[in-house]
Amino acid sequence: MRSLRKIIMLLVVLVAGTLLGGRVAQAQTTRVLLVYDSQNVANNGERKVAAMQRILTSLKLTVKTQAAADYQAGTLRAYQGVVTMINWPQVGLENAAFLRDRSQFNGVQLHVGANLTSAEARHLGATPVKLYHQQLILQNRQKTVQQLLPFSDTMTVLRDLPTGTRVAGYLQSQGQPKQRYPYGSVTGKFGYLPYFKTDGYSLMMATQTIAQLFGRQGHYQPLLTITKVTPYSNLALLDQLSRYLAHQGIPFAVSTTTVGENGHFKAFKRFAKTLRLVENRGGVIFLKTPVAGGVTAKSGQTLNQLMDSYVIQLAQNQVYPVGISTSIFWNQDRLYRQYGLKRTNQILWLPNPAELNYAAQDNQGARFDHNLYGVAASSFATVQSGPALGKLGLDFALPTALTFTMPNSSRSLANFKRRVQQLNYEWADPAQQMAATHLTGGSTTVAYRHGNYFLNGMATTVTNQTIETAKLDAIKPAENWMNRFFSIQGNFLLIFFAVTVVIFAAFILLGRRIYLNKFKRHK
Repeated sequence: MRSLRKIIMLLVVLVAGTLLGGRVAQAQTTRVLLVYDSQNVANNGERKVAAMQRILTSLKLTVKTQAAADYQAGTLRAYQGVVTMINWPQVGLENAAFLRDRSQFNGVQLHVGANLTSAEARHLGATPVKLYHQQLILQNRQKTVQQLLPFSDTMTVLRDLPTGTRVAGYLQSQGQPKQRYPYGSVTGKFGYLPYFKTDGYSLMMATQTIAQLFGRQGHYQPLLTITKVTPYSNLALLDQLSRYLAHQGIPFAVSTTTVGENGHFKAFKRFAKTLRLVENRGGVIFLKTPVAGGVTAKSGQTLNQLMDSYVIQLAQNQVYPVGISTSIFWNQDRLYRQYGLKRTNQILWLPNPAELNYAAQDNQGARFDHNLYGVAASSFATVQSGPALGKLGLDFALPTALTFTMPNSSRSLANFKRRVQQLNYEWADPAQQMAATHLTGGSTTVAYRHGNYFLNGMATTVTNQTIETAKLDAIKPAENWMNRFFSIQGNFLLIFFAVTVVIFAAFILLGRRIYLNKFKRHK
């Protein structure tokens, strides 16, 4: 009898553990629906949508993006959070199904921008106040850090917040009497941002608000990152830059493109040697995805082979990327995710380019283990705080890369050094703070752990000298009947045109001789 009771108790514990484990796993995978009223391209509203995608993805949230007009009733039941972005207040949200589902939604809700409804204000437990024609100052609670905001026509702020509301940043008027309103507000499962900017101190406060709302709040030091490096960059300047940062004791990262062929050229060898110097001076490398152009939904294998060749050729030259850097629209494309991004566990998310070339857009963002939000360091140039400015580095709520464009002259290099000194941050150190990463290309896997590099599971070192190319498995293009058909067809056309040219040349010579004979005198 006792044995039977023990068996029953054991089964109960196992079943409970399984159910609990399932709930925990489900809770760790939070799906968020990002709904916007309009892209409003004329006012760069699409950049705000992309920036919100980057923030949510950097917080390890699975994001689906959808225009409010395309929302269908019942969609919200599959999500644990919803973000409403107002980019064009004059358009308004007219989808009754979305408004009805959102009013009944029990998950996390964030409203960004104008048109805050009375129901949303009640959920926040606050009184909305409209401000007209003002230029506000965004401050921290202690008023030790502030940034002057652009002039705004209208803005809805909150007052009379309930006890327990978490606030990130305050908006102070410049007129008399001075009024102070909260910027980011979180009350229970409801959050509010009266406006949204894609950079600067406003971005910092917005990320703090969003991180608190979704329970992902953290404190991170920024990673100094050099972007827009290519094999055609001024390598002497890159060498000087990395030497300067190493001398200053500043860890850093470099986001670089590469080439898939011609790795034996001396120019590429010099490029690889410069990147090895970066690695040996406390820097890490992010592999930038190629420019997408002329792609279709059938370009997956081509992209896969290209990315494989990038990783293999860099690894052959002892350059070991710690992740991929890319624009967020790559995560909104099924083909780019599958064949470009899912080969790594760490992504540096950069702003979208002006032109977006999708292959198979589905707006279903994937979740990655490790993420960094890339933001231009220049956007913090107007943040005023004096000696306290360097302390901003402790206030980033998510892993952040402050980006500097690769200098292209001695003058721009000197300007870079001055800007770094002005920021005076305590920068993140990848060797101490970066999680273990891996990147795969074909049969080659490079990894980075605690400042050490690994190639196919074996610890490896990086030399500063020019090296003989290591022998790694090359990528052999897939052979199929179509490839063979076009190969045979190409050879046939080459022979056909060669014979045709010879025949035409013979006819031209013969015709010239006949023509000249007409003018010769005959005896």
